[in-house]
Amino acid sequence: MVKFTHDGIWINGVERPLYSGSIHYWRTKKKDWRHVLSQIKGMGFEIVETYIPWSVHEYEEGKYDFGEIEEEKDLDLFLTLCEEMNLAVIVRPGPHINAEMTGFGYPEWILMDEEIQAKNPWGTTVLYPYATGPFPIPSYASDKLYEKTEIYFQKLKPILQRHCGGSGCICLIQADNETCNFFRDRPYIMDYSDCSKAQYHKFLAERYGTTAAMNERYHRNYSGFQETEPPCGFEEGDFSSLCYYLDWIEFKEYQILAALGRMVDIINRLELPVPIFHNCAYQNYTPVSVQRDEEIPGLMVAGIDAYPEPGDTAMLKERIRYLAGSSRFPFVPEFGSGSWFDREVLLTAEEERFGYLYSVMNGLKGVNFYMLAERDRWTGCPVTNDGRIRKPYYEMFSELLRLLKDHEIYHFNRSPRVLILKNYDMGRLKALYSVMDCNSFSSNCFIKGPDIPATLFLPEEELGFYLDRELNYWDDAWVKGLAKHFDEEHEIYDYSDEYLDYDRWLPYDVIAVSSGDIMDAKTQKRLADFAGLPGKAVILGPVIPRCDRNLKSCEILKRMVEEGEDSGILFAEEVGEIGAGFWERLRRSREYGCGDPEIELAVHRREGSGYHLLYIANLSGEEKTAFITCTGGRRFSVLQGPVEIKMEKDGITAQIPGYTVAILSVEENV
Repeated sequence: MVKFTHDGIWINGVERPLYSGSIHYWRTKKKDWRHVLSQIKGMGFEIVETYIPWSVHEYEEGKYDFGEIEEEKDLDLFLTLCEEMNLAVIVRPGPHINAEMTGFGYPEWILMDEEIQAKNPWGTTVLYPYATGPFPIPSYASDKLYEKTEIYFQKLKPILQRHCGGSGCICLIQADNETCNFFRDRPYIMDYSDCSKAQYHKFLAERYGTTAAMNERYHRNYSGFQETEPPCGFEEGDFSSLCYYLDWIEFKEYQILAALGRMVDIINRLELPVPIFHNCAYQNYTPVSVQRDEEIPGLMVAGIDAYPEPGDTAMLKERIRYLAGSSRFPFVPEFGSGSWFDREVLLTAEEERFGYLYSVMNGLKGVNFYMLAERDRWTGCPVTNDGRIRKPYYEMFSELLRLLKDHEIYHFNRSPRVLILKNYDMGRLKALYSVMDCNSFSSNCFIKGPDIPATLFLPEEELGFYLDRELNYWDDAWVKGLAKHFDEEHEIYDYSDEYLDYDRWLPYDVIAVSSGDIMDAKTQKRLADFAGLPGKAVILGPVIPRCDRNLKSCEILKRMVEEGEDSGILFAEEVGEIGAGFWERLRRSREYGCGDPEIELAVHRREGSGYHLLYIANLSGEEKTAFITCTGGRRFSVLQGPVEIKMEKDGITAQIPGYTVAILSVEENV
């Protein structure tokens, strides 16, 4: 039996931490498999991960190679070897795998099929301009794509079934890969293929039931759902039909959820007794949602990938805390180890260690390091693809795994008091509000394209609804300002949005919610209920909602704000308007404090352990001497990091190098 737990993964009666790393069997010589796996095991890894690329195994339609022609393609033998070496395996069969492969793992005959290709607003094929060669992007709405995918998956079925259950090595399987329209996630790029339009009409019919109901909302006069053409960009002055554009944005979300649902169904028909998970690329905004992915029947966990730059604490803090506040299991299915061939940056072993420990500090529970074994188009890993080691990286991973496992770090948990809810609807408004999409002209996040200012693609007229001043629709100025203030106060928080279940709100004392003119009635009611609970508070800003998602009047929160602070809701148009009394109440009940804003602290506890862990992160590049205040008698010892500590009357002084995470074990009441 295999299942996710709160802290890791349960395999055949034993809970293990989910620490794994990637190796691509078909890119490593068969004669080197055992040696490479032995080196990975030598670092302390008990779980490895691999893609199973469609284009590698079905080299022509209906013609397969699983080692009969090229021995490196013998998936069955590779999995058997992993079983002999007592290694569990995470498999990721795609169909999209990226992996820096031309075509991202899809067979060429799939990509070149007109019935499968996604289309732009002008009806021509959307190309992915990859460095090794552009290729047509497949449509998530194409029935033919899923039919062909299932044929391939059924070919994998007997191999995968042989290695599941009992002494089998397979412990998890991934549904698709980074399902986000191939990083082309802005709304007016694609998909306008016939199959996608048919799915759009199905979405409208499900939403409205009748054309008359849709027309009432759109202020238009369509004779049927089939007559509704999807928007290709926001038309100047078309504010009366705003719902028409909002529905297109929500359809993009619907399409991704439907695509993942179909892939989960295909995997379920493989009858494998292991959990299914998914990896979001980098988004925590429309059209992607971790919480909604995890509502798909059969999909247990949705993680988000992370490839930080050196010292990139801002991205890691937001991403990991979003996972900690949103997912069932905060998991990074791809955490960069080494780098792809055209990235132009390669982190040192120490830079990687800092990012990994900083993520654990912020709530990371499970991680797959991508890659552990080098291969074509990837370098900087602890093991080469013929089994030699790169000593700095190898030693770093060996020490990291010993720390995490020997001290059972995965059993310790943060307990933040604050949850910041991002404004998903604001992202939708900003996504729809463009006359075209500048991303149509640029390449992608991996290839440098023309630097066309995004402001050129915004309508000149005001929308009539509050729009956050941050240009990117995934950013929120109010949230950024609030988070900065919490950081300066050394108050730990998580992120999520209104799609988080209400029960997940209750462990927090404060919900800080970013709001605009639009907020659905259900969310407004939940916030009102939370504010009425003993000891709870809601911070609302920068706008008091005045309508629901159907743009009908809804002023639940407005009435409460008008009642004053006794309602439990504190409205702040600007973060600076939050009163000093609020911050003082938080300070009085805070366990640790520090006057240096570049020093970050976090406490992790394990029930019944008798001690807790204090994380100290120096976010600057310079060595720091920080005075950390604390309450009560405590005894400190260093578990991790080149840090020197000295006991003081009201706390400790810590001398810590730049870009370093130290972990202290703290005994209380001594």
